[in-house]
Parts: sequence; structure tokens; C-alpha cells
Amino acid sequence: MILATFEETMPFIFVVLLTLSFSVMAQYSEQPLKESSIDLRSQTILFSVEIPEDKKTYLLERTANEDFFLRLKHKSDEILRKISGRDALKLERDFASRFLRCQYEIPLKDGECEVTLRLRMKGEEQEICEKDDKKSQEMAALITELAKRF
Repeated sequence: MILATFEETMPFIFVVLLTLSFSVMAQYSEQPLKESSIDLRSQTILFSVEIPEDKKTYLLERTANEDFFLRLKHKSDEILRKISGRDALKLERDFASRFLRCQYEIPLKDGECEVTLRLRMKGEEQEICEKDDKKSQEMAALITELAKRF
């Protein structure tokens, strides 16, 4: 009968433990990261508010470097302001909640009327007429906030 001493079996035990530890590590899978709503492949304009009567358009834009800009187009003039990511996220969330509230919660008034606001957000568009005073009031605070930044 062949009996091995502890010193002789130690290299064999080390190799077995090392192999088992690698197989245990190979089974570990890290939790997937949360998906960002900011997709660099998408359009760079996050939202826009157009006021046809005044010939003004407010836009929130994002560059590929994750820089955010507020742009005001007034007739033929343009003003560009760089804002922080935190401010941009706050503005985008505020706009999105108001946009969705206007689209789904506030009822649309029947009949034809003149468009006072055109709202665009990530491919969706909405026109607010002069008769829709509740929708106009909903967007007024945001428009005031955007105007203060210029």
C-alpha cells in the first residue's frame, strides 16, 4: 500500500483547489447595470417647445460627450446656453411629465383652432390650440422657466 505524506500531496491539493476556485468564479455573474434612458444613438434633441405666434423655439439638446445645451431660436437669431446634466435631467423630467399629462390626462377640446404651442419629445409631437387653456396653463410654468435661462 502506498501512503503519501502531507508534503507530497500538498502540490496536488493546491492544483485541485485552484481549479475548483476558478470554476466557482466562472459561475459568478455580475448583475446587469441599469439601462440608461440616454441613448447616444438616438436623436440629439431631447425636447422642443415651439411658440409659432412669437416665432420662438426652445430646445434641449445633448451631444455625444454628454454635454447638454439649451437653444433658443427667435426669428433668425439663436442663443445657446450650456447647462449641467443635473439641470438637463430636471428639465427633461419636468417637460416629460407635463407633455404626458397634456396628452393623456387633460381632455382635448373639439373643433378647429389656431395652434399656440407645438411640443416634441423623442419622436412624439403634440399641438396645443388656443382653446385648450388647461394645456396651455400646464406648459406655462415650464416656458417661464426656459425663458429665465436666456
